[in-house]
Amino acid sequence: MKQQLQRTLKSSFSLEGVGIHTGSKGKIVVHPAEASTGRVFRSSGKAIPAELDYVVDTTRCTTLGHEGVTISTVEHLLSALAGLNVDNALIEVEGSEIPILDGSALPFVEAILSAGILEQTQAAKTIRIDSKFFNAYGKSIVAANSHDGLKISVTTVFDEWEAGHATEVYTGETDSYRTAVAPARTFAFRQEVEALLAAGLAKGGSLDNALIIDPDESSWIDEVVFLAGAFSSPLRMPREWAAHKLLDAIGDLALLNSRIAMDIKIVRPGHRLNVDLAKEIKRIGTLA
Repeated sequence: MKQQLQRTLKSSFSLEGVGIHTGSKGKIVVHPAEASTGRVFRSSGKAIPAELDYVVDTTRCTTLGHEGVTISTVEHLLSALAGLNVDNALIEVEGSEIPILDGSALPFVEAILSAGILEQTQAAKTIRIDSKFFNAYGKSIVAANSHDGLKISVTTVFDEWEAGHATEVYTGETDSYRTAVAPARTFAFRQEVEALLAAGLAKGGSLDNALIIDPDESSWIDEVVFLAGAFSSPLRMPREWAAHKLLDAIGDLALLNSRIAMDIKIVRPGHRLNVDLAKEIKRIGTLA
């Protein structure tokens, strides 16, 4: 297999908008970084590496923190960087949450591609496993196996929405990430929204940045496309909700701070499950 080299940005870019949970305005400026820097957030004078040791919360999003400074909803930006194989970046953050933008990773992808990607001279780190791994967490299941490249399979299953059972697969190609994963928006069930608001979350959520699903209105057409009445707006792609769960998983697994070469399967994914899986991969994996 051809040796992969580390990559960073050719130039900086900035984006701003509201945080979906806080409702507060925020801004990010993403800069190129030297080889082997990794992806590092900086906020209020504190550097917060995008690594598993800095995860402080996984409730509805992934939050990183260090010495009292926290940054939430990092997963979409990290997913975009990992999906385009950008290993090194310095991310300056104004505010406590990464802007939600349109609810997907697509605005980040477009900004990264506009800034340009620079191949560096040092080899990219890749984590592998030699043995099979399987675990069940309640109704959720994670499994990993040795593989020459990257393959991530995510399956959604909802007790309250039988038609939402779907599987999406990503095999590591950046073009596939850009077109089949990045555009998928975050979503919530209609009955969840009031509970989220009561918990002080989703203050910045709107129909401009989230897909709202009403199971009572859903029905199949040719087992692929749903009637628009099931959703707050038309789907961008079939099984968009599952594609977004895949997007999130890629972002959370990016906290391994390395490329991944293995076959991963996740059933009923969530941020806590994704992070726990990444910790297990880190424990049993080897870097090359």
